[in-house]
Amino acid sequence: MAQGTNSQTRIRAIDERLTRLRAERIRLAARLSHAERKRDTRRKILVGAAVLAAVEHEPVPSFGNGTELLNWLNTRLTRPHDRAAFDLPKQLTKHPARE
Repeated sequence: MAQGTNSQTRIRAIDERLTRLRAERIRLAARLSHAERKRDTRRKILVGAAVLAAVEHEPVPSFGNGTELLNWLNTRLTRPHDRAAFDLPKQLTKHPARE
């Protein structure tokens, strides 16, 4: 009988571990979903801010696709955090010539 009890104990332990792992998976998926929503919201805010800033100084072109929008944003977004939201490469910093 000791063999049967030992096996049942192991099965219970595995079931408990499986339950904990499933709960952790759910928490991680929720965290990822939350992060993706935050990133999406940030991107929308940045696009809106770039368009509003451009409207004050120049006409805003019409964009046929996302690539055209990214190319347009690439010339306007300067902060590394803003560029990272669109996976744009880091800008080379331009230093004025020292005299």
